[in-house]
Parts: sequence; structure tokens; C-alpha cells
Amino acid sequence: MVLRMELTVLLCLAALPCMLARLVTEGEDGFAECNNYFYQGSPPQGFSDPSHAKICQKLNGGTQFATLYSTEHKIPVYSAFLYTEDAASGEGSWLVEPQLDDTGSSLEEVTNGADLSEQIGSLGSNQALEEDYASSDYQPGSLFHKAPNTLTNSVPFSPDFKEKWASNIEQIINEALLPYCGDGGNLHLIAGAIPSSIKINDKVTVPDSVWLAACCNKPEAWSLGIIKNTANADGLEDVTVEELENNLLGGVKLFSNQCGGGATHPERIKISESLGQSEAEPPVKATGPFLRLLQFFFCVIYEIVKSLLSLVWFLVKQIFSFIFGRLYWIWTAVTTYIIALSKVLLNIPCDVLRVFGNIICGFVRILNNMFSVVCFILRLPARFLLDMASFPYYTLCAIPTVGIDILSGVCGIFALGFQGVFGAFGSSFSVASFAGGRFIQRFVGQSEGYDE
Repeated sequence: MVLRMELTVLLCLAALPCMLARLVTEGEDGFAECNNYFYQGSPPQGFSDPSHAKICQKLNGGTQFATLYSTEHKIPVYSAFLYTEDAASGEGSWLVEPQLDDTGSSLEEVTNGADLSEQIGSLGSNQALEEDYASSDYQPGSLFHKAPNTLTNSVPFSPDFKEKWASNIEQIINEALLPYCGDGGNLHLIAGAIPSSIKINDKVTVPDSVWLAACCNKPEAWSLGIIKNTANADGLEDVTVEELENNLLGGVKLFSNQCGGGATHPERIKISESLGQSEAEPPVKATGPFLRLLQFFFCVIYEIVKSLLSLVWFLVKQIFSFIFGRLYWIWTAVTTYIIALSKVLLNIPCDVLRVFGNIICGFVRILNNMFSVVCFILRLPARFLLDMASFPYYTLCAIPTVGIDILSGVCGIFALGFQGVFGAFGSSFSVASFAGGRFIQRFVGQSEGYDE
């Protein structure tokens, strides 16, 4: 299983760019190697929530952007970028950051969540996953559309708002920033989100508004701020960075030294008019009261029709969502019931065979016990009869052996007596011979020579 998972991860990484990311620890200065994305290398000041995590995102061995991520709301607080023409576009599958859910993980690669579900059991506890957006009207949308598709840089957007926000950012960069900031090599961008009280599946917070702050350091430092409320996809507010910091972000400091002391865009009025015209409908020229009245009625009818169509579309979506949701629930319940019933029906023959096998084994054990008892009962008289039958045989066969033993005993007794008599006679003869010899020597006179 581990080998198969490793092969899967390797195949996924071979199919995707070499995307790396790591958490920046508290002991490191700012965002470590990603500090260059901030003006004068200084990250924003004032974001001090303990649920915030610093992430340095990389691509193909080089840094791409920095993100301050809220593990409480499961959305980024802000992401910082340094504009380049060849920035990677947000395409491909959505990737997650392993170290957010497992700080001890050695995986420094952002990877598809499906490839990490078996390696990290707590995956999704501190960050949003792609499946968290299922069964909702929201899609993950990047704060900056030219960044790689990482869920740590994405917030829930409606499809219409997602498209409008990307279009607004593109227009602001091309029309309001690049013409006044050279080639963009010194253009620092910070995009962020303000959380609301709405959550998707009680997990991912929907932003109340999104914002963009730009700081151009060429030839002289100046800044620009943009705010867009998620409830109004067509609306856009042009503000100064100071207004953005004080009114929306609660007094934080986004750029060091206020990006040139708080200097605003050199042609901010023209920029605001350009943005306002791009977001509004083309004006209808009225040449008289009748045409103005006609325009008024047309606008009223248009808004009424638009509201009715929006209401109808909302009701249709709710009805379809309700119907398909119930159909999906019924389909899930039916398939689950069929699978469970199939398992039960397939287990019935096995259970029946198991019962018959147990019954046969029981009868065999009973017959074996009965046979053992019968053998034991029959073995007692059979052995007694065999012993009785063999008694005469063993008795008659023992008579010659006993007779021989008795005869051997009698012969032994006679031999013992004969040996005793001859022994006594021999002993007496020896004593008499010795005594006679001594007597003869004494009287004959050979006693001395005998002693020598």
C-alpha cells in the first residue's frame, strides 16, 4: 500500500510543475526567502492572530509568492506578489499544503488532496479542500489570477464574481499600474479577503469583501487600493492604501514607510473615472423630457425584469438542487440497501452449509464416543476370558520348568553335603599330617635344620 501510494504521488508530481511550499516558523525573519515580495522586504504589520500561518510558495525551484493563511477561516488573510510578465497562470488542479495539517511532515510539495488522504489522517483540519466546495454555489477562486492554483491562495467565489474579480485585476494592472510603473519589476501587490459570518459546509468562510493594494517603487514610490464587495459583482471602489488600512483592515500597515510616505497614484482621478466607466453601463443620451422619461421607464422595467429573472433563476437553482439532492440521497440509500441485502443473501448459503457441516461433525463425534464406550465395555470380559483361557496353558507349561528347578535344588543339596564331608576329611588329614611331621622332626633331631 505504501509503495503504491508513493508511486501515485510520483506520477502526480511528474504530471504537474515542481511546486514547492513550506511553512515559515516563528524563529525566521518575516517570510524568510519570500520577503522580497514585500516593499523594502518588510511584511505587513498588525496581523497577529494566533491562527495565522506563514507560507512561502515556490515553483520550479524559485519563490512565487507569500501567503498569510487563516487556519480558523480556511482562507488566506492576504497573499503578496511581485508582478512579472511571465508569472504562472492559475491553471491545473487545485493543490493543498501538507504541512498545514501535519507540521512534522517531510512533504514540502503542495499536492492534490486525494494523494495525501492516506498519508495524512488529519488532512483538511487546518485548510480547505476541494471537496469542501461540493454541493454549494461557490467555487475556489485565487486572490490573484496569475498565481498557481493553490487552495491556500483561494477563497469561495460565486462563478460570476470570480470572473469579474479576475477581469478587474487584469484591467487595473494593464490600465492603472503598468503604464505608470515601468515594466512592473518594482510593482508589489498584496491581495486579501475579509471574512464574513457565512461558511460553506460549516468549514470554509465566505469573504465579505476582497481587496488589492499596490505599491510602485519606480521612479518614485506611490500606492493604490481597491475594494470589491462580494455581494455586488459589478461594484468596485477605488481607495487609498491609508483608507484601506484604517477603514477595512483596522489600522494595519501594509507597506513599509507607507510606500513613499502615503503618496497616491499620480493620476488617481483619471484612474477612478476609467474604472467607473468600465463597470457602469454605457450612458444613454437623452435629448428631451420624453426620452428621459422613456429612459427612466426602460431602466425601471429592466431592473424589474432583471430582478424577476434573478429570482426565477434562484428558485430554479434551489428546486433543481433540492430535487437532485433528494435523488442523490435516494440513490445512495437504495444502492446501500441493495449492497447490504446482497451481502446478507450471499451469506445465507454459506451459513446453511456451515450449519450442516456442524451437524455432521456433531453426529460423527457422537458415533465416535459411542464406539469408544462400546469398545471399553466389551474389552473387560474379553480380556478376562482370554486370561481364563490362557491359564491352563501357562500352568501346564510351567510344570516341567518347576520340576527341573526342584530336581536342580535336590541335586545341589546332595552336592553341597558331599563337598562338606570331603572337605572335613581333607582338613583332618592335613592337620594329622602336620602334627605327625612335627613330632618326627622333634625326635629325630632335625628341628634346627627345619627351622632354617
